[in-house]
Amino acid sequence: MIAEERRALILKRLSENRYVQVSDLAGELDVTTVTIRRDLDEIETDGLCIRKRGGAIRVNPGVTMEMPYDIKQHEMVSQKERIGMKALELIEDGDTFILDAGSTTYALALLLNSKVQITVVTNDLKIAGKLAENPKIKLICTGGVARTFVYSLQGELAEAFIKDIKVDKTFLGADAIHMDGVISNVNIEEVSLKKAMIRAADRTILMADSSKFGKAGFVKICDLHDIDVVITDSGITNEVREMIYSQQIEVYIV
Repeated sequence: MIAEERRALILKRLSENRYVQVSDLAGELDVTTVTIRRDLDEIETDGLCIRKRGGAIRVNPGVTMEMPYDIKQHEMVSQKERIGMKALELIEDGDTFILDAGSTTYALALLLNSKVQITVVTNDLKIAGKLAENPKIKLICTGGVARTFVYSLQGELAEAFIKDIKVDKTFLGADAIHMDGVISNVNIEEVSLKKAMIRAADRTILMADSSKFGKAGFVKICDLHDIDVVITDSGITNEVREMIYSQQIEVYIV
């Protein structure tokens, strides 16, 4: 396991437990305590934790770092599958739509074999690899710079392409949805691309599992009332449910 993946797992443990111990992390990750201390020092330098004797505590409960794809794909699996199935119902044969990068939109991509004459635009290399196997789907990749371990494309080339097209729908992912209705992201370089995806579509559908709500990312994408549909799972709290419905948008809870 490389350092980036190891530190992402440490941050995940911090988000789950608030406090982590060096000895526990060393045992879980099968590395020395010296390595874990060095990782925690780096994370503290980034302002994401505070070192304490024998471990560290997280700075805040918000979203602070994007997890590698190989970690995200194993989280909230059944919830993402249900969200993907509901999203599939919103696609009609002949549609042209954007699939934003992410493990939740990938769950939708796995189900597209039942549709015919659809055109899919994506900046997700995992999604592109899967859909390229299906001759019934017209697949278009945005181009751009590939992000290591995240398998998405971003940058000026991707943005320029999206700005020049018009689609029926965009299926959007996000890192966080705060209780004030702000949808946000960890990676600042992805935000302008996501905004372009929203502008390119007649309808925007946000696909977000319940773990994304009640958190704040680094950069705002838009407000909930700027999109048309939210699909999430039944794990959301009553407070989150009320907040979503207050936005007066179409909501599906699966």
